[in-house]
Amino acid sequence: MKIHILDKVLEYENHIDILDTMFDEVNNIVSGTSLIFSHLIIDGVIVYDDYYDYLLDNIRNIEEVIIIVKTAKKISEEVLLSTIDYLDRSIPEIEMLSNEFYKTPSKESWQKLMDLIEGIRWIMDTFVSIDSNGELKNIVNSYEEWNLYAKDVYSLQELMMDFEEILRNNDFISTGDILSYEIVPLFKEMKKKLEKLFLEEVEI
Repeated sequence: MKIHILDKVLEYENHIDILDTMFDEVNNIVSGTSLIFSHLIIDGVIVYDDYYDYLLDNIRNIEEVIIIVKTAKKISEEVLLSTIDYLDRSIPEIEMLSNEFYKTPSKESWQKLMDLIEGIRWIMDTFVSIDSNGELKNIVNSYEEWNLYAKDVYSLQELMMDFEEILRNNDFISTGDILSYEIVPLFKEMKKKLEKLFLEEVEI
């Protein structure tokens, strides 16, 4: 199989024993640049997660692997645009979910709540990843707007601690209240700040 990475083409046998060597060689090539690994395109299939397992499962038939690398700024922009999209889609869903908890939450309601908590964790994890990047000054063009967004993320973090306590007590009314009166307004503020951040980048 052929591995395309930047301007190089590596060739390996289709055997599981080569995977570690292959990834070591790819990492060495990428580490010599200012780029970051993004995802793989394996025989036309885009693979973002669990790529090692994907390669392991399909190793005998793979012909071509294209390794996509991007700048920290580009990856961060894509993550933040995905965050805006997630916030936008979630707001009406959370409002409906809140009403379900004011009544009697079903099994589906609990699943939606678990999905929301996972989504919030993703927002917090990606924020930390971008915020702790040494290249932050090159990633965001407005520290002021980024810091305002950061305050909202920290507020969300604190809110989740209170939320866990309420969920442990099966307090459905308070769950509905937090969803409707705290998470929804916070999501709206976060979306507004991220959109402003991107608007400023376009203007610059």
